[in-house]
Amino acid sequence: MIPYKKVLFVCTENTCRSIMAEAILNAVKGTRPLTVESRGLVVLFPEPLNPKAVAILKSKEMMPAKEYSQEFIPEQDVEEGTLILTMSEKEKQQVLSMAGRFAVPAAIGTLGEYAGERPDVGSPYGGSLADYGAYYEYIDILVKMAAEKLFKEEKP
Repeated sequence: MIPYKKVLFVCTENTCRSIMAEAILNAVKGTRPLTVESRGLVVLFPEPLNPKAVAILKSKEMMPAKEYSQEFIPEQDVEEGTLILTMSEKEKQQVLSMAGRFAVPAAIGTLGEYAGERPDVGSPYGGSLADYGAYYEYIDILVKMAAEKLFKEEKP
């Protein structure tokens, strides 16, 4: 069994990086009983996903799990067995500052550090489609490294 029941990717706006990570992990988890979601720390109202991020996912034959961004609400989003992976150290610190609002404890880290790489995945905001593609490739590598670690921790 996987040591976590839920992986929650968190970035600032939940319109690009975290939705890419969510789509990638959903694609590689297979039939494992793992809930994979994404949220944003600064979501004043649901915004449409970044069209460049969506285009990159579609080019990889993936679809985002939703059409609009969703706010990270600690009281609702953290349940038993949750692993929260942020895209940057700054976002990790913001999530850690909310830990008192969690209903249950959660494991919190950056995607990079969980994968064993540098902690931050920057933002391609304002960049070209090629920039978004490069960020996708980096996130893809990190998510697959994280998945390998996560699935290696499975108990028979």
